[in-house]
Amino acid sequence: MTEQTVAIVGFGTAGVNAAIALRGAGYEGRIVAITRGPAVPYSPILTSYYAGGQKSFEECFPWTAEEIDCLNVDIIEHCEVDSIDVNARCLRTSRGDFAYDKCLIATGSDPVTRGFPQVEGFEPLTLRSMEDAERLKRVAEDPACKRVLVSGASMVALKTLEACVLRGLEVTLVGMMPHVLDMNALPVAAERFERGLSNMGVALKLGTTIASVEVISDAEGFEGRRLEVTFANGDVERFDHISVAHGMRSNLGFIPQGALEIDRALLVDPYMRTSDPHVYAAGDVAQALELISGERSIVGIWKNAAVQGACAGRAIVYELASREIPESFAYVGSISTNTIVVGDLLFISAGTIKLTDARRVEVREDDDMLVAHIYEGSRLVGFNLVCDNTSARGVAYDTGGMLTIRIIGGLAGARP
Repeated sequence: MTEQTVAIVGFGTAGVNAAIALRGAGYEGRIVAITRGPAVPYSPILTSYYAGGQKSFEECFPWTAEEIDCLNVDIIEHCEVDSIDVNARCLRTSRGDFAYDKCLIATGSDPVTRGFPQVEGFEPLTLRSMEDAERLKRVAEDPACKRVLVSGASMVALKTLEACVLRGLEVTLVGMMPHVLDMNALPVAAERFERGLSNMGVALKLGTTIASVEVISDAEGFEGRRLEVTFANGDVERFDHISVAHGMRSNLGFIPQGALEIDRALLVDPYMRTSDPHVYAAGDVAQALELISGERSIVGIWKNAAVQGACAGRAIVYELASREIPESFAYVGSISTNTIVVGDLLFISAGTIKLTDARRVEVREDDDMLVAHIYEGSRLVGFNLVCDNTSARGVAYDTGGMLTIRIIGGLAGARP
């Protein structure tokens, strides 16, 4: 009998947790993981802490080499998958073809620089991989680099900003939306966060974009040049470097058109199966149940990717054994949660910030923190919390945890 093979494309937290679940559920066949990264995966969440000097290189790796070895996975590192042939059940790569019985796609996402003007002879900084973090670290540590422009107002942009501030750089943040954290924060919460950024010395240029960038040769400038930036509002300033964080995009370019059902990412069922029963997806490339909307959405957080990977791994073991998957193995769904710390500032959110005629916002604010509650009737469906007093941070975390539990509890009570 031919040995069964489970292929994992991408070996971050979703891929590793899938392998753990496969072995934990008794699968003894071959697991092959194809990853463009190293054999021992790092945490993208920690890259900004490394760039900012808060974490060592080794601390960015959640698993040791010994722990990965114990999973008995054939890891094809630093390798891109060119395409997947779902009919032949085969992955095509520059290192050869890899046949599979079941495949998990867990390729994550990459930062988007869309909207940044093409500049000959200049490549902006981004932040996702350890290579990105190494480059940001080198730039930030160079004494000749003094002024950095961060384009974008997302979580990634703010963590890039923090890394630069920690290195003593002068930082300007530019964003096309009127507020930071526009995907996660209500205006009232964003405004308090912005006041904290301004108090840290960050210059904010919100509601505008970069119109053009010109490289100016300057022997005294960083790397022998400066960057002259013209903003859409007409302002002109010079910087030593620019970082771009215009959102994230799921890595699905290797999937032929029509091969799998894709919306913003791969649509999956409660067991993380895609439209092809032999192909699963987890993490940033999966649209799974989001509990508040009841729709399939990307909830791109570390814990969610881990849970989805484990769910897929357990389901695969049962399917390979031609056994019915227990209902208890189904992915229960998630809510969006976010936590970010920038210097003295803490932001926590959970649930939804989408307002409708049936929803209302209640704000409670004092000297330590602001909490904005989003209610639908009497049920809490979301909140924002901003704390700008480090001595109150413990209370803020406890408050965020309590409110998150209330949202989840309310969802359970709302089910028929």
